[in-house]
Amino acid sequence: MDLIREITRTHAEELRLLVRESSERVRTSSFVIEGPHLIERAFETAPERIKEVIFTEEALAAYPTLVKRAERKAITCYHVSAKFSERISDTKSPQGIFALVSMPQTVETRHVASLPNEGILIALDGVQDAGNVGTIIRTAAWFGIKRIFLSSECADPYSAKVLRATQGEIFSITVGNRGDLRQNVVSLQKKGFQIVAATLETSACLLYKMEFAANTVLVFGSEAHGISKEILTIADVQIIVPKFGQGESLNVATSVGVILSEAMRKRRE
Repeated sequence: MDLIREITRTHAEELRLLVRESSERVRTSSFVIEGPHLIERAFETAPERIKEVIFTEEALAAYPTLVKRAERKAITCYHVSAKFSERISDTKSPQGIFALVSMPQTVETRHVASLPNEGILIALDGVQDAGNVGTIIRTAAWFGIKRIFLSSECADPYSAKVLRATQGEIFSITVGNRGDLRQNVVSLQKKGFQIVAATLETSACLLYKMEFAANTVLVFGSEAHGISKEILTIADVQIIVPKFGQGESLNVATSVGVILSEAMRKRRE
């Protein structure tokens, strides 16, 4: 274990800041993941993006194969005390093993040429709940979605709460930095994508009657405010999941799952 080093207090504090501050994650193009499952998924899907692995003595004893995987790939490992581990983690019961990971190089785009040319894409407009954003990423991965766009008001996809909710699928999908959603949607529309807005409007097309284009952007808004007017005005069509019971509304992550299931079913047919 020649690559294992003792972590310094300064280094531990830098990791703690990355866990808690979105601005620091953006500045360094890096984020921290915690726990064996997330780290295992990173090794499986994006090992080239793992910069370092940090662990306590207890974690080394519990997850020796993860540390060995890091060493085989010449990834530097750091030993951290239980006290520093608690400082880094944002949970009440730290798991004692972390990894510093670089963001994908294509997290943000301002050029039409670098946008996807085909497929079903997702755009989130003002979805602020971290659990919902993480679950949407996880759900999108299940249905084979390759790209998600976020407005500047969305929860940070690289925050600890979102990362936990993705269950490691943050490495399966390209999730852009939060930014100018309207610009990206307009650019995709110019490339021939159909812009479909999920709403609660009674005049919207019922989901099961919707004919999805081969290239579609599905737009979802927050539960509190829905999709902003600036996005709704450029949508080609609005759709609604029909209600059969007494519920007031659907959780946005649930809506994503229902609509994606129907859209992919029709694509397969």
